[in-house]
Amino acid sequence: MLDKLNPQQREVAQLRRHCVAIACPGAGKTKTIATKAALLLADPSAIVCAVTFSKDAAVELRERILTLAGATVKKRLIAGTFHSLAFKQLTPPGGRKRDIASDGDRMGLLARVIAELGLEWKPEEVVPVIERIKTNFGRVEAGMADAQLYNAYQEALTRNGKIDFQDMLRLSVAGMEAGEIQPYRITDLLVDEFQDTDPLQYRWVELHAKAGANVTVVGDDDQSIYGFRAALGFRGMENFAKTFDAQRVVLGSNYRCRSEILSAADSVIRNNVDRIPKLLHAERGIGGAVATRRFEDEYGDAVAAVEALQPMLAAGRSCAILARTNRILDPIEAVCRSHGVKYYRASGSSVINRPQGALMCNLLEIAEGRKTNGLDAVLGHMGMGSGDLMVLHRDMGAALVQRQKKDLVALGVSEETATAYRGFMKRLAEWQALCERQFYSLALEGVLEWMMTYAKGDQAIRAIQGTYDVISRLNGPFSERIEFLRRDNNQPAADALVLTTMHSSKGLEWDHVWITRAEEGVVPDEKSAESEERRLFYVAMTRARDSLTIATIKKNAVSRFVIESAIP
Repeated sequence: MLDKLNPQQREVAQLRRHCVAIACPGAGKTKTIATKAALLLADPSAIVCAVTFSKDAAVELRERILTLAGATVKKRLIAGTFHSLAFKQLTPPGGRKRDIASDGDRMGLLARVIAELGLEWKPEEVVPVIERIKTNFGRVEAGMADAQLYNAYQEALTRNGKIDFQDMLRLSVAGMEAGEIQPYRITDLLVDEFQDTDPLQYRWVELHAKAGANVTVVGDDDQSIYGFRAALGFRGMENFAKTFDAQRVVLGSNYRCRSEILSAADSVIRNNVDRIPKLLHAERGIGGAVATRRFEDEYGDAVAAVEALQPMLAAGRSCAILARTNRILDPIEAVCRSHGVKYYRASGSSVINRPQGALMCNLLEIAEGRKTNGLDAVLGHMGMGSGDLMVLHRDMGAALVQRQKKDLVALGVSEETATAYRGFMKRLAEWQALCERQFYSLALEGVLEWMMTYAKGDQAIRAIQGTYDVISRLNGPFSERIEFLRRDNNQPAADALVLTTMHSSKGLEWDHVWITRAEEGVVPDEKSAESEERRLFYVAMTRARDSLTIATIKKNAVSRFVIESAIP
């Protein structure tokens, strides 16, 4: 096993003291962890625990360890996520498992708590507040609205005999600190992606180290991109090394990227101040391609990306387009469909599957005369209540039609509602007339304008605009365009072009990567710390094995990270 490791990997595997392994992208850290676990388990007295952040990663790591060590060590190997291992600690032997609140349970409880407290918050706005408090060990300043909300929510959970996902770790840590729960009786603890640990997870590891386990943490402070989830990153790795006098080993050999790609990425990340210094080496050597390209608009970027990657896909190479946010992927998805390119949108939903997108498609099909139902949702978009809609349907039946204002008022709707209804029906008649004459572009412009008039919030506006952008790029009647967009060619497959965000790309790799919209105001996002945005861009760059293209459009300045990369 040791013969298959490089000198730095071998050092980590053979150390029998606390260790911090700083693993650059593509450094073979999973291989190193699995080998170390197998070597440890060769000692019959060893009990090894391996911790990861996802269930899939835990299963994979466990299988790799058992493949190396043999099935006979199975009882002495504990592998799981932080939360699954913490949850087991909360259940005494032979005891009853705690009931975990589902997402639906949690949202229902929060809705009731908010109503009881008379607050004007939405449940989805409260979730991050609750999570932030729990990550801080349940500490919150007394007398604040956050404290009132948190305490009421916890009381509601207790009344219903439940705990939520964050409570697993919080209660595990609190129990170990109070001596009511024992740490796992293990000789060694191996922790993957340590840079992503939040204060609770860090404390869980720390308590096991203090209980006598030799701890090896593996991670890369340069790939810490979850600061918004309270990930400790550089601070956590440095603090652990100092607290436990841990041996530091840099795994600087990259087995993924060609040297041209790794060099450009290294030029970017070196501009961060708070980081562990590293000397990186591309084991695959030279032969990669890096380039920057600039386009008139986002559709020029999308067409160029799809056309450049299409022949590579046909040749059996893996390809991905990475974006800072999901919204940026909308025009790329539209171009994939119009070009007949098989793709897999790994992040976010297709724009036409979002509520506003589906509503717009429905309205266009009504305007074209392909549908007669579905007006209720459209009228609801402009604020008409269900009571008024019921009144209209009682008089007109399933299909709503135009009426005189006095007749509508006589039915029992308000004058304001009657005016709004007549205005919409007049606009609908105009769109229908345009569609009959095949003036689809004019009808589409009208529908866009009308929907924007009643859009509430930036998210709704972006969804409406995105749907318009996609549909306007296609030709033919609306029904044909929409049917084309609904075709099921968005599936994971070896020959599919992957569309995903920079965050979701972490841990993945492709032969050819296209980073889209690398512009100031996009990445870095002004709402996030520059150092974290630079780490995110570094992660995106180091997903590429053989070629990396970074694209921008002319309405925005080129991202400072592109300039730092020194790619021509």
